Amino acid sequence: MEYEFQTPLGIIRCGFYNDSIENSTEKTTYKNGCSESFMTVGHKIEIVSFKIRQPLYNGETVVDTNAWIFRIEKNNDIKEDIETYCLFEKNSDNIEFDIAAGEHLDSIQAENKDWTLHIGTEDGEMLKSRAANNDWLPKRLENKVETYQSITDTRQNGFTTKIPSLNNGEKIHIQYLTAYDKKDNNKVNTWLAVDESIRNLENWIGLT
Repeated sequence: MEYEFQTPLGIIRCGFYNDSIENSTEKTTYKNGCSESFMTVGHKIEIVSFKIRQPLYNGETVVDTNAWIFRIEKNNDIKEDIETYCLFEKNSDNIEFDIAAGEHLDSIQAENKDWTLHIGTEDGEMLKSRAANNDWLPKRLENKVETYQSITDTRQNGFTTKIPSLNNGEKIHIQYLTAYDKKDNNKVNTWLAVDESIRNLENWIGLT
């Protein structure tokens, strides 16, 4: 299953791989987003699609955003491999990449002379904090993630996340946020746009 977001720099592709055939079971509309749910042999996967709230908390705006939250729940004892991803496919060779991490944030940057784009997700430290509180990440996985260790791999052009083996009834939340704007070396608005917490996103979208 894959979603696409067209930008002036190229296409962002977001989705998941698994080793069974997935079937769409339902679609849900939220206050500021919508979702599609899939049943695999061992999991229910809800993918929430939404635009990031604007103006940003500092009052700035960006040209456009797109973001996805994966809410994955194990529903039986069948073992299954799942990998989510959010990857950027550039449309020319005149694009430069960089790492733009921050507190609780892993982020990559792509830019040319006209545009700047960021893709962001939670870092290992933030995942560890959520696991410690059993907050959409099982507490038993607290020692599996930390500042320099995460279930998410940073690539030059985005992120891939190998979903850890879950027990029946356990849940996990993975988020990928993207934003682009006209290039301005005096602004960090696209970076700020992808730096959002799970609570802020849930409140904005209207998730329960």
